Amino acid sequence: MNKYRVAFATGSRADYGIVRNYIAKLNADTEVDFCVLTTGALLISQFGSAVNVIEQDGFRIDYRNVIPQKMGSLHDTCHIMARTLDDFSLFFSEHKYDLLIILGDRYEIYSVSIAAAMHRIPILHLHGGELTVANYDEFIRHSITKMATWHITSTEEYRNRVIQLGEKPENVYYLGALGAENCMHINMKNVLAELHGLYNSFVVLFHPETLNSVSPLEQVEEILEAIESYIKNYKFIFIGSNADTYADLITCRVKEFCNAHINCFFYTNLHPDSYHYAVQQSIALIGNSSSGIIEVPSLGSYTINIGDRQTGRVKSSSILDVRCNATAINGAIQYVIEHKDTPIIDTPYYKKNSAELYYQTTMNILRSSKQQYKEFYDIKF
Repeated sequence: MNKYRVAFATGSRADYGIVRNYIAKLNADTEVDFCVLTTGALLISQFGSAVNVIEQDGFRIDYRNVIPQKMGSLHDTCHIMARTLDDFSLFFSEHKYDLLIILGDRYEIYSVSIAAAMHRIPILHLHGGELTVANYDEFIRHSITKMATWHITSTEEYRNRVIQLGEKPENVYYLGALGAENCMHINMKNVLAELHGLYNSFVVLFHPETLNSVSPLEQVEEILEAIESYIKNYKFIFIGSNADTYADLITCRVKEFCNAHINCFFYTNLHPDSYHYAVQQSIALIGNSSSGIIEVPSLGSYTINIGDRQTGRVKSSSILDVRCNATAINGAIQYVIEHKDTPIIDTPYYKKNSAELYYQTTMNILRSSKQQYKEFYDIKF
C-alpha cells in the first residue's frame, strides 16, 4: 500500500509546541509516511536548539536547513528569507509530498510556503485569518493563506476572514486552537526540577514589534522598570524571544537584568511542558506572545498583554491590554495580584478534542483530495 507522504515544516519552538499532539497522531497512522522539516532558530544553539525536543518526541526529521540567524536589521531578516527560499526550492525539487502542513506567520515559513507552492506541493495552513497589526507576521500570514489549498482556523471569526480572502468555504475548517488544548496535558517528566512547586511568580516573554518605530530596547526598559517594584516578593521567569528582527537586543538586556536580581531567572528555551507548567503556576504571563492570548487562559492564569503585537486577535476577559510604559504595566501587575484567585472561565480558542479533530480532518483531506487549481472564491453581496 502506498502511504500518504506528509510533512510538517517548522522554524520555531512555538510552532512545534502547538502541533505536537496533532502530528503525533499522523505519525502513528499506518497510512501516513510522516516527517518534520526544520529550519530557523530551532537549529541554532543561541536560541536553545529546540530541535532536540522534536527528536526526543520520536519524530523523523528529513531536512535540517541550517542558516545563521543574524537578526540585527530587516535586511538580515530578508537575507534569511532568501536563503530559506533557495534551499527549500532545491529540496522540494527532489522531494515530493502529498501534503505540507504549515502553521502561522513566521518569515522563514513564508519562504518554505513559496517554495512548496511553486513546486505544486499542496499546503494545509493552520491559524490563518488572525490579526497582528504591529508585526510583519500580519501580511505574511495572509500571504500564506493565498498559497494554501486547505485551512484550519482557531475561531469562527478567523474562518470567515479566510473565506473573505477568497478561499472556498468547503476548504476552511474551524476546529479551535491546538495550543489551547495541548497546554492542559502537561507531562511532569519534561518539567525542569527547579520549576516544581513554583508559586508567587510571573513568566515574562516579550518579542520585538517589528513594525513599531519605538526601539525594542526602549520597550524592554519600560517592562523591566515596572517589574523591579515587585522583585522582592515575587519570582520572575524570563523566556528568550523568538528569532525576530532585533531579538538579540532584548535578550542581552534581559540577561543583564536577571544577573543583577536574585529572584529573576532566564531561560533561552523551555520544553513545552516546562513552559506550560511555569505559566500554570504563575499569576500571569507578562509580554506580547500569542501564547498569552491562546494558551494562557486555558491554564487558568492572567495575561498582561503589552503593546500592539497581538492587536486584532480574539481575546479572553482574563487578558489585560496595556501600553508599553512602566506605569501601565505596574498597574496591571497590581491588578492581577489582587485578582489572582478569581477563576478564569472564558477560553475562546479552546475546543474539545481539537487534536483529534485536526487529525481526522487531515486524513479526510488526504483520502479525498485531487490536484486542485486554486480559484478565487467571490463572496456574493
